[in-house]
Amino acid sequence: MFRLAALALCAVTPALAGVVLVRDPSPSDIQTYLDVHNAERAQHGANALVWNSTLSGAAQSWANGCVFQHSGGSLGPYGENLAAGTGSYSITDSINSWDSEESQYDPSNPQYSHWTQVVWKGTTDLGCAVATCNGIFDASYGPAQYYVCEYYPAGNVIGEFAQNVQK
Repeated sequence: MFRLAALALCAVTPALAGVVLVRDPSPSDIQTYLDVHNAERAQHGANALVWNSTLSGAAQSWANGCVFQHSGGSLGPYGENLAAGTGSYSITDSINSWDSEESQYDPSNPQYSHWTQVVWKGTTDLGCAVATCNGIFDASYGPAQYYVCEYYPAGNVIGEFAQNVQK
């Protein structure tokens, strides 16, 4: 079985749930996070992101909590995207789930989304992490791959969409 979800922006305080596996991003994982983000950014006039280990550490600390909720700014002044899925849910799957929201974006009535954070021109740095967690989905689906990406400077700033999101 395969189950996935992406979480929109909200703010709550986490409680520990059941982390099964935590791993630091390998050089290959880091390259995948950057490549998939930067491919989408290039299509929308945004410069390539660079990896930031401070953001990655913050993302890992949040992912370790295994609570599928946004950090609400408790990690710092960062933008944030979350995704979780079971089975073979990958880095690419998580970022593609955010990118799939492009079709919903209306420049004449801009609304924040995962996709707008991915392509936000003012954002320069990226740090992501994953934890394998129990408790995000019903146990019958198995453990989830819980992806957290932190962005600096944060995107999705009301009043700044026109200059930061190019469709």
